Amino acid sequence: MRNDEDANAHKTEAEWDAEIEADFQRVVAAGKAAGRPKRGRRLVAFPWGFLVDVCRQTEGRAALIVAEYVYRRTKVCNSLTVTLPGSELAELGIDRRRKREALAKLEDAGLVRLEQAGIGRSARVTLTWQPS
Repeated sequence: MRNDEDANAHKTEAEWDAEIEADFQRVVAAGKAAGRPKRGRRLVAFPWGFLVDVCRQTEGRAALIVAEYVYRRTKVCNSLTVTLPGSELAELGIDRRRKREALAKLEDAGLVRLEQAGIGRSARVTLTWQPS
């Protein structure tokens, strides 16, 4: 114990700063490593009633996938009005044409409202579905 006290007594301010910074970086790195596995996974969840309504009021796999994606985006973005990036839908096999057709079906069913944007811009989609 005495040797540690002697060693600490002779440390310069720069050495103390370096030691504190190294400890801080270790703690930050451990925290980031603990959080990484959670961020890598994407979760899709929605109320059972929403799934039932989409299945009853529309036809086709694309409409169901786009509806689920719209619902997820409203929760992730914390807003009822969202845009739908094509990259995530492309992972699910939904191209721009299928996305447009699916959104039209969902709008006809009264589950969403579309706000057309300018040329080359994503349409804004508002989730209008309400639990019964």
